[in-house]
Amino acid sequence: MATSEVDIGAAALDISAEALEECAREPIHIPGAVQPHGALLAVREDDLRVAQASENTRALVGVDARSLLGQPLRAFLDPGSWDQFDRALRQPSLRKESPLFLRFAGLAFTAMLYRSEGLVVLELEASGPPEESRIAGTLQVLLARLSGARTVVDLFRSVANEVKGLTGYDRVMIYRFHEDLHGEVVAEAREPELDPYMGLHYPASDIPAQARRLYTKNLVRCIRDVDAVASPLVPPENPRTGRPLDLSDAWLRSVSPVHVQYLRNMGVTASMSISLLRDGELFGLVACHHRAPRLLVPSMRGVCEVLGRVTSFQMELLDQKEAAEQSVRASTLAQRYVEQVTALLGASTHRATAKGEAERGLLGQVPSLLGFVEATGVAVVDEAQVATAGVTPMPEDVRRIVAWLRETMKEPLYATDSLGAALPFARALAPVASGLLATSFSPEGRTMSIWFRPEIERTLSWAGDPRKPVSRDPSTMRIEPRRSFEVWRQTVKGCAEPWKAWEIEAASALRAAVVSIVLGQAADLARLATDLRAALRARDDFLSVASHELRTPIATLRLTLEALQRATARGGEGGLSRADAMPRIEMAMRQVERSAALVDQLLDVSQLSSGKLSLSFAETDLGTLVRRVVERLSVQAAAAGSLLEVRTEPVVVGQWDEGRLDQVVTNLLTNAIKYGAGRPVTIEVKRRRGEAELVVRDRGIGIPAEAQGRIFERFERAVPASHYGGFGLGLWIVRQFVEQMGGHVSVASTEGQGATFTVCLPLARSAAPEPEGEGQGVAGA
Repeated sequence: MATSEVDIGAAALDISAEALEECAREPIHIPGAVQPHGALLAVREDDLRVAQASENTRALVGVDARSLLGQPLRAFLDPGSWDQFDRALRQPSLRKESPLFLRFAGLAFTAMLYRSEGLVVLELEASGPPEESRIAGTLQVLLARLSGARTVVDLFRSVANEVKGLTGYDRVMIYRFHEDLHGEVVAEAREPELDPYMGLHYPASDIPAQARRLYTKNLVRCIRDVDAVASPLVPPENPRTGRPLDLSDAWLRSVSPVHVQYLRNMGVTASMSISLLRDGELFGLVACHHRAPRLLVPSMRGVCEVLGRVTSFQMELLDQKEAAEQSVRASTLAQRYVEQVTALLGASTHRATAKGEAERGLLGQVPSLLGFVEATGVAVVDEAQVATAGVTPMPEDVRRIVAWLRETMKEPLYATDSLGAALPFARALAPVASGLLATSFSPEGRTMSIWFRPEIERTLSWAGDPRKPVSRDPSTMRIEPRRSFEVWRQTVKGCAEPWKAWEIEAASALRAAVVSIVLGQAADLARLATDLRAALRARDDFLSVASHELRTPIATLRLTLEALQRATARGGEGGLSRADAMPRIEMAMRQVERSAALVDQLLDVSQLSSGKLSLSFAETDLGTLVRRVVERLSVQAAAAGSLLEVRTEPVVVGQWDEGRLDQVVTNLLTNAIKYGAGRPVTIEVKRRRGEAELVVRDRGIGIPAEAQGRIFERFERAVPASHYGGFGLGLWIVRQFVEQMGGHVSVASTEGQGATFTVCLPLARSAAPEPEGEGQGVAGA
């Protein structure tokens, strides 16, 4: 066991930059081969003839790869399979239509579909035995435990145990990333004979940038056997581009040799990962390891993907709940503090006098600030005095820190968890002031409040020496991952607990409140308090609606799975036949899809609000897209008694994001069906003066005049939530997507006579989209 001691600022690890750069260039998204347990076919989308195939097709489907080239895909599918494939092709996202159960060359396969560089890619795997009973029982328990988790730690522990029970892997770990992108095992379920990995840290280089990018595209990644020989594609290049086919979306994508060696060095033969995302970024992984070859059937992998999505959403809700509770606590303390300062103003009416009294009030009420955030000491400093409470540096040291802050601070707020790294003299103050949160109440920094935290001397246990994530084999000069994973302990000094987002927001809110007093803006302060209460009410209302909307499909799913489990458990002649089971499974999957759609809608809102949503513009025929959406919603419309009437000009083509435009049409048409009172709904597509015009008209309940101005806002509704389901987000998302594509949306309605929504979009873009950057790194996915 190795040990090391690292002080603040000494985090630079002894890593060869040249070696890491070389690994960063590894093109893990175009390996030119697939794992041999499945076969890959790539067909041209224009004529649906085979353009590429994996070399192992003879072994898996009975047809040589070279014999498949140039042949029409339809020749190898039975009529029912072709109809499924043809319907899927008409949808904007083939991934969302997967898996399909097809018969290819007379054999039954599960097929995953996606588009890549002008080709439609099919990944074929033999369908495994039905596991509905085990899936049903595990999902039932998991849903109950997820809903019962009170903290993120409880959530991760439950997920690790349940995923191990569901999948049968030897070890399941929840791997959470820190701000510097290194990872830590925060939950683990394992076979008793295995060494524990709980609490171990792994350097960021173990999962480099290009691997992280792929983890956000493929939420579940399986490696059946690290010793399996990959099957190359025939021909090696995509005939459309002359380059290796991009397999970023492939389930079967072969594995980076560096990552294969990494797993071998750990004693792992098979692995699976489930991505955990926040705001579209990789936040953690459910990492599964096995000592023998292992592969889950596609249906089980689909369940794991749903579990990953639900875990990510539940994790975010729990984090938001904790942050909201802390914010309310801080707001209460801030209000009490402001009231105490305000009371000192007394009957003073002269602006200068009031200002001076307010600043003296800041100094006189310092003890009230100590519990405002999680700090051990606080100081308020003006040009003449230093007032402190709790454990703080000496007044002269506080003065030196303030002088440095006045020169350094570019914004009215400054936060650090390692003051000594930025201010060398402060290293000696680490036992009381490694962490610092400062806010200035005037542009020149004349009066400041500063909270302090002591250093936390920590010992990090690394899985191997993090300074040597890779090495070079002297015989081949190839880059290889480290071979030793012996625990390497590192003592870190000079760092405090990082300041949480709610603490920084609370300090900012306090500053705004105090500045309002200093400037005599009491009315603004009252409005701020009113806005805070309104925001809290809106948050509570939203959480109530969200929990109701998500609980409904989950409850239906649970009941369906319980019935399926009981019927399957009976066995024998009284058991459930496949023909009887499939309708129930399909009902369960519809509820899963509804839950996933609700989660996707919330993720869209999160990305839009944070400015992290990017659009991908391409030539799109609006009329074709509208007809495709109408076909998809025809069953829903028929169930509501609505007839869908489509009127579209022959060709209305523009530069738009096809997937987001599909969401716009879907949201508008779904609303028209929901509120259309069973009457006909008309959809029109026109071309006018460089613009496309989409009109969706229903003849239903209509929208009151006073509600028409707010229905495009978040969480706003024109009808009571008790009468119609939903978050009140659909029209807000519509407006955001339309405006990001350069257009605008409007509504005209008379209550009781229906509503007409009109979307206008420019046919041409005003600026080209920025190219997407490529990731870099060492051990691929």
